[in-house]
Amino acid sequence: MRSLDRVRCYSMYIVLTLLAIASLVPFAWAVSSSLKSEAETFNRPYAWIPQSWAWDNYVKIFQKVPFARFFVNTIIQVAGRLAMVLFVVPMAGYALARKQFPGRDLVFIAILSLMMIPRETTLVPLFVIAKNFPLLGGNNILGKGGTGMLNSYIGLIVPHAVSPFSIFMMRQFFWTLPENMEEAAKIDGASEWQIYWRIALPVAKPGLTALGIFAFQDAWNDFIWPLIILRSREMFTIQLGLQAFQDEVGALWAQLMAATVTVTIPIIIVFALFQKYFFQGISFAGLTDK
Repeated sequence: MRSLDRVRCYSMYIVLTLLAIASLVPFAWAVSSSLKSEAETFNRPYAWIPQSWAWDNYVKIFQKVPFARFFVNTIIQVAGRLAMVLFVVPMAGYALARKQFPGRDLVFIAILSLMMIPRETTLVPLFVIAKNFPLLGGNNILGKGGTGMLNSYIGLIVPHAVSPFSIFMMRQFFWTLPENMEEAAKIDGASEWQIYWRIALPVAKPGLTALGIFAFQDAWNDFIWPLIILRSREMFTIQLGLQAFQDEVGALWAQLMAATVTVTIPIIIVFALFQKYFFQGISFAGLTDK
């Protein structure tokens, strides 16, 4: 029986290793192509190792388009969304998990219902709201006369900063915290804010880290919303900047792959640095209920 279990275990590791290698093939192809000349990119048969290493592709992407400016815009977008997510979402999740108030369950059911709605179906209503938002972008109190949130950092950050899934995730995390921690704090005279800030939040560090990674990835990879809301090239994010390597003649595939690899590296670094807390957050936040 033990030998059979051992064979199953080894078989599972082999299958998972092969799947992991298969998932890395597209990224390896992008890295290989980014170090080739344009003429060599689609040579047949395909060679994984370039004949001549074109390291200057990583320099050309900053010369062809203002890629550094796109990075700055993206960093502002990501930082703004992270600040909103890490400030608003934990408080919402804590209130829904630990506080009793009229309509709490209905609010939570409404949030779960929003998770069922595809994000694409909300793009038009969000655009209309952003365009007609009062007192922004030259709009009057009725939301007329200007551009509202369009082509602005506020428009990039606010509409998609908080998602129903993030609130659900933090609610489930706070739901699993032991009640005796709160009771002991109340006996010691702690206020509601002190319990939240000094006890609940530090314990929720794995969940907050997982939440931050999800928010970072969502903001960094966002393409559709910036495409809709932005007008000037100076406001473009890096995902929109990748379009600059395609024109009516064709795509500069080597430079496009160099830009894609450059855009992907920050996500890899963030995940590598915080993967321990990420997996802890996922395991805690999951599916526990009272």
